[in-house]
Amino acid sequence: MGWSQVSPTRWERPLNGMEEYFVFIGNITAALYDGRQQYTVCSKVKVDLNLPNPGSALRNAWKQVRYEEPDIATTLEEGKKVYEVLDETGIEKWLESTFIVDPTRDGEELYRLGRKTKPATLYYLPKSSELVLHAHHATIDGVGMIMWWDRFFRALTNPKTDITFGDEHVRLAPALDDILGSGGPPTPGQNERATALFMEYITKLPSIGLISKVGKVPAGQCQAMEHVFDAETTAAIINACKARGITVSSAIHAAYIGILSKYADPESNTTRYTSPSEFNLRSHLEAPYSGTAAANYYIPLPFSIELPATFSEITTVLNKYYRTTIKDNPDILEIHGYFTRVLEQFVKTPVYQGAPIPTDALVSSLGIVESHLQRSYGNTVVVKDWKLACDVILGMTGFHFYTFHDKLRFVYQFNEAYQAPADIKMYLEDIERILKEELLGSADV
Repeated sequence: MGWSQVSPTRWERPLNGMEEYFVFIGNITAALYDGRQQYTVCSKVKVDLNLPNPGSALRNAWKQVRYEEPDIATTLEEGKKVYEVLDETGIEKWLESTFIVDPTRDGEELYRLGRKTKPATLYYLPKSSELVLHAHHATIDGVGMIMWWDRFFRALTNPKTDITFGDEHVRLAPALDDILGSGGPPTPGQNERATALFMEYITKLPSIGLISKVGKVPAGQCQAMEHVFDAETTAAIINACKARGITVSSAIHAAYIGILSKYADPESNTTRYTSPSEFNLRSHLEAPYSGTAAANYYIPLPFSIELPATFSEITTVLNKYYRTTIKDNPDILEIHGYFTRVLEQFVKTPVYQGAPIPTDALVSSLGIVESHLQRSYGNTVVVKDWKLACDVILGMTGFHFYTFHDKLRFVYQFNEAYQAPADIKMYLEDIERILKEELLGSADV
């Protein structure tokens, strides 16, 4: 499945299962909603820039990162990812179409518009001093977005003036399947284990869900509602989790399941929570792949628990799930590619396409942003804020959480036609209340 040269200037590789999944779902929603794609990744940074000509410097850094991180400039065709080596004229045309200075909008306005089908695009929004990167999820994942901004700001503060395009293809990232050795045909045993893992998820659906109009009304605008804790409360929650021997991810995920139970759609299956949760695999990869930015190097794995259950019971199960799922089952890495291929093939079936759309959120922890992104880069850049969201057009909502500047942050991505912003705000406030009551002893802390 590796990259192969098919002409003097063109490189291709087949999409793996996860990439094909994102392309397929994106194409369905694009066809229905004027090019807008489910799961398109959007990342926003608010910055202070100490540059005499920021527009020109940002444009040059975008060009430099294409050379250093060429996957960000790949395009998608039927069943494959494509990279074109461009001459200087071609690079200038690419810059004109993918580096956009928008003097009128801020990042939230841009996000709500919903992204139309196009290559990865960088926006500079001088009105709000923000930068926004839009990219297809088949190109980059959430942790990759954090890493990508670090690479971009390093290029901005250490510009190269002698870039000659032509050899950057050597830095194209291989598919995760190839790195983990599951890019070829599966053995009967591997296929059996991959199918069993998938069935572990699919046979436990339908799951508990929230009230939503998804699939019943046309899509509206996307929104990514943010809920930010103060630094004192964040530190208290982290310390309380450490004292209990549980991960922060387990506590937040358990609190989210708590609000699902409280506000559940009575027509959903309120006796079981089943959902895929995401594991970043970069720590399992050797260099340079452990630091690759523009790539999908994570795996969704099924989680299920019977309800009702207490916060303590749920955190205990989730803590073991997050800490030991891969550690105790290393063959998951071996069959990863075959598992995602089974998933990709299933979503193309009439059975999947005729099934109700899940109305719970896809839960994802991005950890500590500063693990990959600095707060400042010399005297040139101060990173004041960072945010990640995925477009929700016709599919699952998203619930991301992470810490940045010592503050815990929730970002809930939804579509305003399906769920009311006031309800999402209530859910996020209730998650905070549950965490404070269960971990700190009082919702007033």
